[in-house]
Amino acid sequence: HELRPQIDDHTANNPNHSLGEVLRHAIYRERATETVTDAMRSILLEIAGYDTQVFEFIGGEHTAKNVMITATKVKKQRGEKEQEAFLRERRRRLVDLAQLYGIKRQRLAMVMGESIVLGDSSKAARVNISGMPQL
Repeated sequence: HELRPQIDDHTANNPNHSLGEVLRHAIYRERATETVTDAMRSILLEIAGYDTQVFEFIGGEHTAKNVMITATKVKKQRGEKEQEAFLRERRRRLVDLAQLYGIKRQRLAMVMGESIVLGDSSKAARVNISGMPQL
């Protein structure tokens, strides 16, 4: 995972972290990394204009990595102000999640031009309304 080293560093450097008792165990850090990765991907897809669902697609007895994210492109249903508020909220949630786990880089966010660092809105402001970078 690209996020695991960041979460490991954050855990080591913040012994009093609110999730410290969970994140101090390697197996829990691995599971948390998988969960956070999928949550960030789901939020980023929503920013890009998709409705998402996350579900188990193969029983846990067969594989530990059994989560699927489905995304369906949303037809324009919100007004401009509602869409701006929605995007602001999703971006805030993305930054909050990244901050909680000490994540400063995530590949999909970088490709989309979305900042995941608190106070760095410069990249996010340049993204077009669909949330995806121009091709």
